Amino acid sequence: MGPLERATLASYLPFNLGRFIDPILHKRSNLKGCHTLMQNIVLNFPNISSLMISDGSHPSSQNKPDPVLVNAYTACASNLRSLTLLPHSGNFNITFPPDASAFTSLEEVTLNFFPHPDRIADVGAASTFFQAIASRLTTLNITYGDTSDEPFRLFPRQRDRPAFPKLTSFSLSHSVPSNLPSSNITQFLNQHAETLRHLRLQHISSKLFPLPVLPYLESLHILDGSSFRLNQQLPSREGLDAARVFVQHSRSTLTSLGLTHCLFNLHDLGTLLDFIPPEAGGRLKSLNVTVQVLSPDLLDMLAEKLPQLERLIVKAARLRTKDVQIEGSRCDFEYLAQEVNTCFRGSAAFCPPI
Repeated sequence: MGPLERATLASYLPFNLGRFIDPILHKRSNLKGCHTLMQNIVLNFPNISSLMISDGSHPSSQNKPDPVLVNAYTACASNLRSLTLLPHSGNFNITFPPDASAFTSLEEVTLNFFPHPDRIADVGAASTFFQAIASRLTTLNITYGDTSDEPFRLFPRQRDRPAFPKLTSFSLSHSVPSNLPSSNITQFLNQHAETLRHLRLQHISSKLFPLPVLPYLESLHILDGSSFRLNQQLPSREGLDAARVFVQHSRSTLTSLGLTHCLFNLHDLGTLLDFIPPEAGGRLKSLNVTVQVLSPDLLDMLAEKLPQLERLIVKAARLRTKDVQIEGSRCDFEYLAQEVNTCFRGSAAFCPPI
């Protein structure tokens, strides 16, 4: 941890602890003393339940976390419920907790890995960490950007049983989704099918085989297959087929559905909604969808098929009123938003044409 990082940390320390550190940082002759002071600070804040850690953007030759970070982990361990890790170097040894067994309350982990191009993650520290918290983890959010690395390497290897037996929420985004073996994704989802209730997943261009069976999903969001790049949606028919893969087994339990992976036309979106039984349509409260044309016909269809809808988000390429097609009219968006709010008696949002 360099002087700049120490100064940043000092500015965030509560109870005016930073005032003991800042003057030292500005005296080069006392940097060694500052380093010693920072190592020996004991942060004891028992009410901290959420922690975010970043290793910075510069490569490091360290093989273990900085003593200041170790102190922070130690102080928060017993009460910590949510941990967000932002490693950039690929050297997970300097970011992940050295002793995860102390995190007896940890339930949610978010890992955002945006390394330098083609940097591969050091799996050892991550695997040890996930193994230690596997029995308690309920929420796992993974984002991999600017790398072809495969995140499933990080998880404990289990052939016939779930790696995380209490997992209810899983999110996976990857800048190069085509490099993810579909068999690994399918195996992971099937292993956690009994507990999984919330899924946020990018569309994988290759066919998933065998298909995942997820009978208890309550919320599902299928992202664009390349969410790090704009306007890469699938054709409508391909998007319909992709959505069916995940909806078919949980269509009676879904209450929230997000389909931003393609530009749906009116026919294909209607076909998908017909695939959801009427009694399930009454359970669906939230819909987030991307369509080719936002028209009164589409809104009428949604009102008919999803009578209990409370939240609607629509991203549209074009607008069409009863008589004329409009591209980029903010006035018509405002009018339609008011109309839909009245119709569904809930909330609605419309994005400008893409």
